[in-house]
Amino acid sequence: MMDVNHLLVQSIVVPLLFSPIIFALGKALKRNVGWITLLPLLYSASCLLIPSYLIYIHGESLLASYRWAPLLGSDFALLLDGISAPVALTIVILAAIICVYSISYMEERALGAYFALYLLFVSGMLGTVLSANLAAFFIFFELMLIASWLLIAIWGGSERERAALKYFVYTEAGALLLLAGIASTYAATGTLNILEIPSKAAGLPTSMIALIVSLMFVGFLVKMAIFPFHTWLPDAYTQAPMPITAIFSAMTGIGGYAAIRVLYTGFPQLLKAWNFGITLTVLAVITMIYGGYMALAQGELKRLLAYSSMSQMGYLLLGVASQSIIGALGALLIYTAHGFAKAILFMASGLFSKNLGSDKLDELGGLAGKMQLTSITFMVGFLSLMGFPPLLGFWGELFVFAGSVYTALSGSIDILRFLLTMVAILSAILTAGYGLWTIKRILFGEPSERVKAAKAEPMLMIIPMLISAILIAVLGIHPSLLTKLLAALSLSSA
Repeated sequence: MMDVNHLLVQSIVVPLLFSPIIFALGKALKRNVGWITLLPLLYSASCLLIPSYLIYIHGESLLASYRWAPLLGSDFALLLDGISAPVALTIVILAAIICVYSISYMEERALGAYFALYLLFVSGMLGTVLSANLAAFFIFFELMLIASWLLIAIWGGSERERAALKYFVYTEAGALLLLAGIASTYAATGTLNILEIPSKAAGLPTSMIALIVSLMFVGFLVKMAIFPFHTWLPDAYTQAPMPITAIFSAMTGIGGYAAIRVLYTGFPQLLKAWNFGITLTVLAVITMIYGGYMALAQGELKRLLAYSSMSQMGYLLLGVASQSIIGALGALLIYTAHGFAKAILFMASGLFSKNLGSDKLDELGGLAGKMQLTSITFMVGFLSLMGFPPLLGFWGELFVFAGSVYTALSGSIDILRFLLTMVAILSAILTAGYGLWTIKRILFGEPSERVKAAKAEPMLMIIPMLISAILIAVLGIHPSLLTKLLAALSLSSA
């Protein structure tokens, strides 16, 4: 189905066009400029919700194509299907929710520039996810990187310059390898359209395909903070302003989405390459364990959540590495569940810092009796990360583990993959461990002095958390709202 109403390009371009307007209005409107920022985000959401509903009902994808750079062998193409729709919707809904949170959280310092960069950041994420042309994908990927780097460097914490530089160097190094993989793809196939690559690459040697995909995957693994490419994440997450940290979970997971798109749509030949899948599985399991272990060792909530995000990316990569449709569906469910759950938890951490003056675990305690709404959403966020049914995170973990076990046991039994999957399942105990430990220390027990002196919860900070918690619960109780969209993955990979 062709995008005759240009909804996809509007969802990306409207926030871009509003960015300079927001910058110009910032000085005069101050905090109120955040409400103007919300308008293009809501418009983008409406542009994506309508065709996503049609995909849900009819199972047809939406494609937009525009004449662009004929020397690159393909047009500028945007694609909304069962793979990209849940990711794009997660991004734009989270962006709108966190925009409201930002209005209350951010200090009145250059808010016009902050919200202008915020819109560029969201446009970069949406463009990256919707692009079906690898050159356009890379351009939006760079826009996302530059905007997020500036948001850290200007509005971050006391060590923001060092964290921003480290983030930029790591991500840009990964982006250059990604660019090398994209250039190699064009040299080998003569196209950059992800939908045309499978037929063009059909006659290529498996070794060449593996090299091309590996170059791109290194860029994706850096963006996901997969071990050993993870060291940028704790500093960037800790130093970024809290609203940006809250949406970073959606940005970090884009590497996982891109990995699915390239592997399952562009180069499905590698779905049968055992060495490739096992290598990714090993990296996924190490990341899950290392991230969970490091989360247990943290004394500050924001840093604990940063390592938790790293561990969750291990779950997502395990779904990609399963080389099965079931596992890939699970990875996309993990993306959405993690995005909303971690947004709740980072927003809660910001509320603690703003309202109580600290997010150190030793200085919190007994919050359940003082901040009821915050406590409820906080528990929902952590329980979803732990895979507690019927929340959305449960379905993501179930599909990821089921997909990996299915691949291990289908045909000849793959002992190594099966054992690695068992280790991954057991490592989920770490997630439950740091989740329950954190809930106990923060919500229960005798109220600390800071908690006793706490002010009332600001509703502009609570409402975004409540909306996120409701979405996690509703999508968990009725997962077919997502799985029916994601069914297109099996069709596109058949």
